[in-house]
Amino acid sequence: MAILKQFFTISKPYWLSRASALSWLLLLATITLSLLLVQVMVKLNVWNKEFFDALAALDGPLIYDLLLQFVGLVAAIVLIKVYEKWLQQWVEIRWRSALTEQLMTRWLSKQNFYYLTLTNEPDNPDQRIAEDIKLLTTDTLKLLINFIKSVATLSAFSIVLWNLSAGFLLPVFADFSVSGYLLWLAIIYSVLGAGITHFFGHKLHNLFYQQQKREANFRARLVRNRDSSEQIALMQGQKTEKATLDGMFEEIALNWKSLMGREKKLGLVVNTYHQIAAMVPYFAAIPALMAKVITVGGLFQVKMAFMKVYASLSWFIFSYDDLTRWSATVVRLGQFIDAMDKSELLQKEARSSEQHQGIQSTKLNIQQPNGKALLNNLDLNIAQGESVMIQGASGLGKSTLLRTLAGVWPFYQGHYQTDSDVLLLPQKPYLNQSTLRECLSYPNQSGSDASIYLSALESVGLSDLKNELDSQVEWSLKLSGGEQQKLALARALIAKPRVLILDEATSSLDETTASTLIKKVQRELSSSTIIMVSHQSTLKNLFNRTVDLNPFAHDHQVDKVKRNCKTDNLTVKLS
Repeated sequence: MAILKQFFTISKPYWLSRASALSWLLLLATITLSLLLVQVMVKLNVWNKEFFDALAALDGPLIYDLLLQFVGLVAAIVLIKVYEKWLQQWVEIRWRSALTEQLMTRWLSKQNFYYLTLTNEPDNPDQRIAEDIKLLTTDTLKLLINFIKSVATLSAFSIVLWNLSAGFLLPVFADFSVSGYLLWLAIIYSVLGAGITHFFGHKLHNLFYQQQKREANFRARLVRNRDSSEQIALMQGQKTEKATLDGMFEEIALNWKSLMGREKKLGLVVNTYHQIAAMVPYFAAIPALMAKVITVGGLFQVKMAFMKVYASLSWFIFSYDDLTRWSATVVRLGQFIDAMDKSELLQKEARSSEQHQGIQSTKLNIQQPNGKALLNNLDLNIAQGESVMIQGASGLGKSTLLRTLAGVWPFYQGHYQTDSDVLLLPQKPYLNQSTLRECLSYPNQSGSDASIYLSALESVGLSDLKNELDSQVEWSLKLSGGEQQKLALARALIAKPRVLILDEATSSLDETTASTLIKKVQRELSSSTIIMVSHQSTLKNLFNRTVDLNPFAHDHQVDKVKRNCKTDNLTVKLS
């Protein structure tokens, strides 16, 4: 029930919305074709009896007439199956598109992609969006359509089986006989098979879950190695990375072998069950055939009807692999949504609703995600257009303060106000894989005026890239660390934010180059508020003033209290 509840939580935003109207029509059309297919199969069942009776009677004209009917039935079956699948695929892509848009928008627009990394992020959110949604939509519709088809088939062919054996009472004991015994036999056989299948296959759920998780971890590690290829090469870390990847793949292989073993046991049961089922109706129908209740054609009719009823009642057995994979997928997506729910509960208003020029904070307390205090009772008052250097001991929380002021750090108490137009440049810039023009404009749309970009590149000393403005390469791999930081500063010159926050944004540059670039940024963004954290001492003199965070450090406050306590104790002793 918990899995079904998770499934309804995931699916109802789309299926209860107006956008799903066409999908409902397509789904109903798919179900209609499925039910029509069942009716055609009933006609094929009747055809079986008539055809084999005609063969037994050597009735040539009737045989050829029935062969023509068979061609029509086959044509109908083929067309229905093709269009049933086609309509089902339309529903799949519409639902998948909507669900992907819903989760991707929620993951990105509310910055859950970042906040989840600060808390308990589920493994591989990318795989849950890209792969698990696809599995959910495909498997859900497949299971649903097959279930409805099984119920309809069971209803139609149960009547056939009952009618074929209703006129014959199978004596079980001296004083007890069974009417319609072929139907009861099919039910008993299917229920017994379902129980045995669940006994051998119930562990598949966790194995499928672990397989999806380990495969995603392996893919993510490969991508991470590619993104960090230069650092790994410089440190000669390829052997370590190879060993790590070998270990991760070994985990995949071990779980796969466990999955193989479990599926082998299940396969032995299911295939034995299925092969025996093919002969059961023949043996079961012998008493009725010997009593001349059914004909030879009726025997083949019994075979087909029994197999249809058996297959319908065995839906659970034949869908067991799909059901276990589906349940694992529902759990993974449910965990992802729950994590975003918790992330959004933790998020607070990153900025005051009241717009403010410059930056102000009152009794601002900043913590780590685990609740450990970093800074206490911080009051800031930075005017619009002022340049301020933030200093403090390593590990004090300088970068965390900058992220709080940028509106992306939710673990704080107190109050602060900033302008709505804020740009933070971290130590390692994010350079999207796109044209240089688009990279310089990020996160805004690029413009057609090349002079803006060329001027910015020249200002930061990247004139050699002026002919590559529309080249699309992976800039994070092509450019050195210093060039990447220059490109980020050029991005700031183009964006012209009202508040620019620099977190060690020139750490890969020599101090002379860093000083020259900061002067240019201050000159070209003279009306912007600029806050910087840097360990490059020569930059300090370029700013209007310096704010020392050491007095606001939590450890500093604790030490101060301890010193006061020691002084008080000493005073008591002297008195």
